[in-house]
Amino acid sequence: MSKPTCLFGEESVYRIPSLVNTGKTLVAVCNRETNDNDYGYMELVCRTSTDGGENWSDVQLIAAPPAREISADYESFKSAFFIDPCMTVADNGDIILLATFFPESKGIMDTKLLEKKKAAFTGFDSKLYPIVYDRDGKHYIILDDGKVLDSKKAATSYRVKGIGELYQGDEYVGNIYLNGAKGKADDDKNTTFGAPLKSPKRSYIYMFKSSDEGKTWSEGKDITRDILTDSDGVFLGMAPGAALKTENGRIIFPLYTLKNTLSIYSDDNGETFKRNKRFPYSENVDEWCAIESPDKKIHAFGRSKKPGKAPVSVSTDNAITWMKSKKAGFKAPKCQKSAVTIDDSIFVSHPTGKKRENGVISKGEFTRNKKGVVKGIKWSKDTIKLNEGFFAYSCLVTLDNETLGILYEDAPSSHIVFEKVKVK
Repeated sequence: MSKPTCLFGEESVYRIPSLVNTGKTLVAVCNRETNDNDYGYMELVCRTSTDGGENWSDVQLIAAPPAREISADYESFKSAFFIDPCMTVADNGDIILLATFFPESKGIMDTKLLEKKKAAFTGFDSKLYPIVYDRDGKHYIILDDGKVLDSKKAATSYRVKGIGELYQGDEYVGNIYLNGAKGKADDDKNTTFGAPLKSPKRSYIYMFKSSDEGKTWSEGKDITRDILTDSDGVFLGMAPGAALKTENGRIIFPLYTLKNTLSIYSDDNGETFKRNKRFPYSENVDEWCAIESPDKKIHAFGRSKKPGKAPVSVSTDNAITWMKSKKAGFKAPKCQKSAVTIDDSIFVSHPTGKKRENGVISKGEFTRNKKGVVKGIKWSKDTIKLNEGFFAYSCLVTLDNETLGILYEDAPSSHIVFEKVKVK
């Protein structure tokens, strides 16, 4: 094992690691935060390595949320925020990054602030479009080109650019994701003010792409309307870490609601996403990760509701439908985990015990009968120890057939390290 290298820490608060290997470049992404709440000002940032994790680029900004105030005050939530990045690499080489986005609120830390009775999208011309509301409750429709229609579908002088920037004619009039009336932008602190038209307070799923190994990223695109159902309520969020690209090229991202977990998938390198809207992943509520077995089944490892063995679901139809399966043979507290495979071996990173501490990689092996058909998974009692002390969220990648790379939180809400681990 190599000595852990600090990638994110010290000068700011960092959380929620996501890591991919493009074959040429390691790309590490996380949240950069003003404090360790699950709300407040949170950006998406990344670093890259072209030599297998020996050296890394400077921290680069991917996306910044609109904010009325950027403050480390624990009571402050005058900002929209990105949270829980999740990545994979498409067959065409594009890095696909999805993250949860909230308008100014406390997210799911205070669901009373979310607007359960306001629709976020409406049907028009056989498509769904985002809705914004004025202070009198009248709704407006945002078209794909940013033009805004009133409730009678007549054109207005409003248009939306970027991440919620509202213009009336050529005049900037605020951001649809922020509270408050018309105010003053504070240029030296990158703050802005609320617009007269506002998006409903609920979670949204934003997508970013990089076609150049993480050097540059596309402007964020809201894909929520393509995957949302009425039963999801006000929260549909990413399960952070790594998504799965199957051998046939399908991209499968893990998500969850306050009721259950689900998957979305793309067969066109992230251009469009689909979801089976009748079947969830399982009744386990929370973050999860997935691997593909040699017989093309998808095995999904959930987050335990209390310390114990991880819940498992299996899909035999490439993440369309899911069935509950026998729990995994390793134990973990209530925490996100990450999983990868090398040939017939499975590796899962997670904390151990009853708290988020003492990180390990658990090992499993796909068993086969005499004809070579996969029968199940045999879990080893032996683990690969990572660190003693605090260990929380993590993300694994394969570097070669004997080595894994792992990005993990080794200090509470402040510090993320990268480590190489020999597993064979």
